[in-house]
Amino acid sequence: DNKGNHLLVHEESSINVPAIAAAHVIKRYIAQAADELSFEVGDIVSVIDMPPKELTSWWRGKHGF
Repeated sequence: DNKGNHLLVHEESSINVPAIAAAHVIKRYIAQAADELSFEVGDIVSVIDMPPKELTSWWRGKHGF
């Protein structure tokens, strides 16, 4: 993490999935569910999956690079 602590990672974790895009957050968002991320203005988000809009309006991502 960003405090120098080691992270315990499970094999199914998306931590090592390469990003296909990056986004710069321009509006604060507070997660509404356990599978959502909270964002602050200025955060960088690595997008790891962008399903077609006809399937879902949600993308998968992770904080930082």
